[in-house]
Amino acid sequence: MKFSLEAAASALGGLREKFGSVGGGAVRKSADGARILVGHTERAAPVVVILVIGVAAAAVGVSGLESLNQQGQLEDELAVEIQRLGQEAANLRDSIASLRQDPAAFEVHAKTYHHLVEPGEVVVLLQPPGPGASPRR
Repeated sequence: MKFSLEAAASALGGLREKFGSVGGGAVRKSADGARILVGHTERAAPVVVILVIGVAAAAVGVSGLESLNQQGQLEDELAVEIQRLGQEAANLRDSIASLRQDPAAFEVHAKTYHHLVEPGEVVVLLQPPGPGASPRR
């Protein structure tokens, strides 16, 4: 819920149109016959607006502010994730372009990720030493 100065001014203007700005506490009858105190609306209207804002703030409460803060944090996290994914997408586009245009890059990719070899090549698989192995010197 956002408070705008224009909305408050419009509400005050509506009160002034309805009740007028007669001074001295005049009394007039409304359409349903009830008596309405007129003339104190210029001083009372800001108080009414402040009370309405206070009631709205109480309705939102602390949990609403915490929720707003959590939404802000989530928005920041998502912005970082979007930036990371954008960079990853750019890297993948570059990789695809190089695989389509550069035969050497295609060959390296095929050998590295798909374990493909050409006829006559010898493949030597090296495994890292296990735990407790002594380092070579």
